[in-house]
Amino acid sequence: MASSRSVRNAAVIAAGLWLAATGTAAAQTAPTGVVAYTPADFAGTAPQTAGDLLALVPGFTIVEADADVRGYAGALGNVLIDGVRPASKRQDIGDVLDRIPAASVERIELIRGGVAGVDMAGHPVVANIVRRRSAATAEGAVTAGVVAYTDGWTRPQVEAEYARAWDDRALELTFNYEPELDDETGPGVIETTEADGAVETDRLGLRTVETLAEAGATWRAPLAGGTFSAAGALRRTDVEAATRIEESDGDREEVDERETFDELELGLRYSRSLSDTLTAEVMASRQLGRLDAAEDAREDGETERFTEISDSGETIVRGDLVWEPSETLSVSAGLEGAFNFLESEARLEENGAPVDLPGSDVRIEERRVEASVAGAWKPAPGWQVEGGLRLEASTIIQTGDSPQERSFLYPKPRVAVTHELGGRDRLRLSVSREVGQLDFGDFVASASLDQDVVTAGNADLEPDKTWRTALSWDHDFGGGAALTLTWTHDEIEDVVDRILIVTPTDVFDAPGNIGDGRRDTLALELSAPLDRLGLSGGRLRSSLLWRDSEVTDPVTGERRGISDEEPFEGTIELSQDLPSLSLSWGASIDPIAERSTEYRFDEVTRASEASSWSLWVERRFGDWRLRAEVADLFGRDFTETRDKYDGPRSTTPLDEIERRRWEQPGYVSLTVRRSLGG
Repeated sequence: MASSRSVRNAAVIAAGLWLAATGTAAAQTAPTGVVAYTPADFAGTAPQTAGDLLALVPGFTIVEADADVRGYAGALGNVLIDGVRPASKRQDIGDVLDRIPAASVERIELIRGGVAGVDMAGHPVVANIVRRRSAATAEGAVTAGVVAYTDGWTRPQVEAEYARAWDDRALELTFNYEPELDDETGPGVIETTEADGAVETDRLGLRTVETLAEAGATWRAPLAGGTFSAAGALRRTDVEAATRIEESDGDREEVDERETFDELELGLRYSRSLSDTLTAEVMASRQLGRLDAAEDAREDGETERFTEISDSGETIVRGDLVWEPSETLSVSAGLEGAFNFLESEARLEENGAPVDLPGSDVRIEERRVEASVAGAWKPAPGWQVEGGLRLEASTIIQTGDSPQERSFLYPKPRVAVTHELGGRDRLRLSVSREVGQLDFGDFVASASLDQDVVTAGNADLEPDKTWRTALSWDHDFGGGAALTLTWTHDEIEDVVDRILIVTPTDVFDAPGNIGDGRRDTLALELSAPLDRLGLSGGRLRSSLLWRDSEVTDPVTGERRGISDEEPFEGTIELSQDLPSLSLSWGASIDPIAERSTEYRFDEVTRASEASSWSLWVERRFGDWRLRAEVADLFGRDFTETRDKYDGPRSTTPLDEIERRRWEQPGYVSLTVRRSLGG
């Protein structure tokens, strides 16, 4: 969990004191644009955790930190705990919020751009969870349950947490054990249509089990006039997958895959006020991981085996200074250094004989330094201006079977202007240059033997660069209802997609840069209470996103979408609290089937999955909570269609069309949670 520190902005503190002094139950807006919600604002509901409280705040949707974004500053989410973010990019803020009891939350501050002392990290809205400062307390909770899938697969799930606070010190411990079935599970068929029109149907059986075990600890204490915090986590993810294909001619193909990823993460943070207007903060984090994977395929006496052992790590050290000369102006400067590495050894064998594979034995190192300066200014009531510049210099060194060294320099400016109209409407325009995070796994060879796909590593891969323009409109309907519409346009340089790599003995598909492209997205966020419609304590939340992209296909020269991008994503949630019955319930649905397309030099794969739904009900008995949930109880259909060519798509005819269809089983879960202390 993140370290704890109150936001230093005097106006934010004043807002909280003002609410406490007046006893106002409704959300109030401080002069600086900070909206503070107290527990009284949620009367008539029965929130149990900080996550439940935040879900009731109108006009806010959680954005998690993104581990795939370069460095620390550009990857931050939009939730603070006592004024600071987690030191880790990989920490799920939703899990952190669900571990904070609602009774320990003093208020939630909804912060909109330009507030002094708050790093908005490019987000138009940030939520700050402010916890109560009380005498020594100790509290914890244990959650135990069982998840049962409709195909008979059943496993226990366990979560435990403990927190103790005293004399401005705090200790938190967590443990989680969660097995589940992955999407690629269930019975199905494979229909193969040959070039002459002949159709062959095979039976398909898939089973993928993923198990997460995680233990973590955080510590916070005063130190030398400031606040010191430390966090650590140890995670293991185990994946076991089996594919069984019963062919129409009686032959049988079997593919077994196992994968274990162990990860150790440590984070340190220290912050101190140097004067009434100057604050300093330093942080450091270290992540180490080890992947051990193997895949075996057997068919007609033929065998294939792919193995990979990889060690990876990321080290980040960052320092920030924030100067706050007034309530309307804030200036910050930062310096960040990072070192990333991946060392991997991959092997492919056919019938025991090794196959030459580009990118099978590599070590990649990236050294990166980034300097940044940013400012936030309120030139007039209702206007906010934010601007900044990050300058990144990096060097990538690769050794092994494709040795080389490359250096890059990336300026990353950003400017945003926000204007409030009449107290209920808010317009925001931002322009920024973003640089993508390279996935070091793309430098390394990989395989999916059940689909006869082998991917080479690409030593020449560069991160994509994007000029991003975003325009958003927020409207407050009043009564806790809010709507946000956001249009984003990306002009992308060096789009990362798929390319062809030729070796003396074979040709391979690989990740690669394919030139310039563009992407447009339209996002809609809606939150509204349903009391006026007769559903007392009810709330509707929806998040919908439409996406359209375009790039030139490197094989055919035609315009198409970027590989693996979904044109639509969406979730609609309905919930209701019934305090008189100590009961809550909710339903969620993904209303439109998701689909995506991947373009390889000799294949086009179209994947789709049917809409998904879930229904839950929770009953409270004092310190006990009993929760039941069902999801996709009648199964969920998945389809994958592969148009296969006997060479490059531009010069060879279509060889066959393979269509895989399977039905993932639904599940029922039952959990019991017992709160202790407090």
